[in-house]
Amino acid sequence: MTETKASQAQESVSARAQRMLDAVPSIVCVIDIKAARITAHNAALARAAGCSDGELSARGVEALSGCIHADDLDGLAARAARLASARDGEVVEGELRARGRGGDERRFAARAEVFSRGEDGAAREVIICAEDVTERRRAEQRVGREALLAEVCDRAPVLLYAKDGDGAFLLASRSLEERAGVGPGGLIGKTDRDVHPPEVAAIYKDIEDLVRTSGAPFEAEETDPHAEGARTFYSVKFPVRGKGIPEGTVAGISLDITRVKAAELEREAARDELIAAQQDTIQELVTPLLPIAEGVLVMPLIGFFDSTRASRIIETLLQGVARHATRIAILDVTGVKAVDAHVAEMLVQAARAAGLLGARVVLTGIQPAIAQTMIELGVDLRGLITAGTLQSGIAYAVPVGQARDGADPRRLHRE
Repeated sequence: MTETKASQAQESVSARAQRMLDAVPSIVCVIDIKAARITAHNAALARAAGCSDGELSARGVEALSGCIHADDLDGLAARAARLASARDGEVVEGELRARGRGGDERRFAARAEVFSRGEDGAAREVIICAEDVTERRRAEQRVGREALLAEVCDRAPVLLYAKDGDGAFLLASRSLEERAGVGPGGLIGKTDRDVHPPEVAAIYKDIEDLVRTSGAPFEAEETDPHAEGARTFYSVKFPVRGKGIPEGTVAGISLDITRVKAAELEREAARDELIAAQQDTIQELVTPLLPIAEGVLVMPLIGFFDSTRASRIIETLLQGVARHATRIAILDVTGVKAVDAHVAEMLVQAARAAGLLGARVVLTGIQPAIAQTMIELGVDLRGLITAGTLQSGIAYAVPVGQARDGADPRRLHRE
């Protein structure tokens, strides 16, 4: 009878101990190392593993290892090896990831120590206590991200900001606060109307309202006025949504590109100067002016003509006539592809303009097709001396250009 009562008492103590373990929210279990069998556990383990007590007893450690993240199994094996040679009271700690009942990944902080030893003194069982620290780690990550964001906002060389649906600042980087001339947190709750002229604030509001309406990012260059001079920013603004974020929130990043724009304008100006110089060089190449004797210039013309080139030809001719005290200017059209009314008019204008400067124009190299075209167009060639070839034109022009009074020596001889 006494043994029965003792047995009942022992069972009562065991049941009481199990009830106490089941009431603990942390996972507690005892594992037989050699048999890889769970010898005791509380209800928290069954809940976390999504298994029944019977399944845990039948499958043992296999039921647990199937829930553990594959990348953490090697670390778990290393800690188990340390436990096998651990002294009494020595604790081995670590974290691991495991799949929860709902299939989501959970993180557990575990500690283990030797629970019992065999007759040879070797560790036989270990007791493991594990606490679900998933939410704690997430909270720590959130705090870490907030601290990181605060540090970024303090040190970012760009302007960072976020505004609610009414345009009030929810977040402003230190660089933006310094530009606005306020201390840390001085922009929170304020709007662009508090720091910018009304017309500028209205532009910013229109852009941000467009982002709120479209729900899409917006990129643009913006000019921001300032007492020290306007600056140009490249801005990207985008909607921000999420739990705890005010409706209509728009965030933005603005990069000061004032120096870049100035350098770009300098490059464009240098490019324009280079293009202009190249065009001048090209024009000089396509409208060469060749002094061949005292008082005589030759200008060979080739290709096609437009109004710009025609004006350039006349300008180059007149400058050459004035610079070289020219008496005879030869325009050689051997290389001209075609003559239309525009080209013919240019030739006549060139002759008349040169005549005003005291020079006569000799037109050489007229091809039959060009001659026929000029006749059909009714071109008035009065004031122009014509010659069939450049050679004959030079033969005429050289003695005339070198005559002291500019008279035609052949005409004097005939007279």
